[in-house]
Amino acid sequence: MSPTLDTTRRLPDPSVNADDASHVPSPYDPVEAPAGEAIEKYIRTPSRLSDLKALTKPRITRMVVITASIGFVFGVDARSVMPWGIFAIAMLGTALSCMAASVFNQVYERDTDALMHRTRNRPLAADRVSVKTAMWLGIALTLAGLGVLLATGLFLAAAFCAFTIASYALIYTPMKRVSTLALIIGAVPGAMPPVIGFAASTGSVGPAAALLFAIMFVWQVPHFLAIAWLYREDYARADLAMLPVIDPSGVRTFRQTLIGCLLLLPVGLLPSSMGIAGRAYFAVAAVCGLGFLAFAVALVLRPTRGHARRLFFASLVYLPVVLIAMMVDRM
Repeated sequence: MSPTLDTTRRLPDPSVNADDASHVPSPYDPVEAPAGEAIEKYIRTPSRLSDLKALTKPRITRMVVITASIGFVFGVDARSVMPWGIFAIAMLGTALSCMAASVFNQVYERDTDALMHRTRNRPLAADRVSVKTAMWLGIALTLAGLGVLLATGLFLAAAFCAFTIASYALIYTPMKRVSTLALIIGAVPGAMPPVIGFAASTGSVGPAAALLFAIMFVWQVPHFLAIAWLYREDYARADLAMLPVIDPSGVRTFRQTLIGCLLLLPVGLLPSSMGIAGRAYFAVAAVCGLGFLAFAVALVLRPTRGHARRLFFASLVYLPVVLIAMMVDRM
């Protein structure tokens, strides 16, 4: 259930520069009513259910389930019948674990979230949900996610889920305040979903899982650097150690973005060269990799917000297209 706003009378957030195109309106953005009119006429407070749902970051969970399902499919023998029951349980456990990590992340970052325009109206940052409630929600989701996997004998998948929650919430999240290496550390749990899916399918880890991990790991570098550049003022306001914050010229940021895209091109082609995917996948991965690289080169040559935004959207196209092409080619 999503909060409903009277969008016909919506006014911009006065604290956000109108030229700052990086600000993406959210259902939780504040609305300022004209003088003499009651603010209740213009905004409805998000419901308790919608706030709890927001804590679990549904869009991130959806992407995690998609990538985990691709890993699961790669673990199924092409001559075997798809084990739909195990698949459903594995995806449920993965989704619940992802939600738990998101909740713990927001518990820890509630103070810095409150300082940034794009996150200040999250339920914890805006003090609509208590820390105690959020912690219990995170604990319940963790126990449910791991419990579902353990109860059905998916022990390795459960171990990987536990590792993902711990590394994301206890290592990556606090490291964002002290080191730019947080990007690399965070890319590890971010690349785990296909490995979890593969482990749930096979009870082991194979070359296909390693390649899926490598593709997702490298992809996250240009993807998150583009985001960090767009929101660098917000990150600076919260005193987070993001590379664009300590690199105001953008030279190091754009260089690392370009290196990430250059590395992603051959890594994305490895499944075909190792016999895990075929020629159709090779063609798709090559086109997507070269296109992604072209956007990175354009950003280096013209370091504008527009080019950073285009690179970000290119990253959103690259990953699902390449992974779906790999799965279809495999099937």
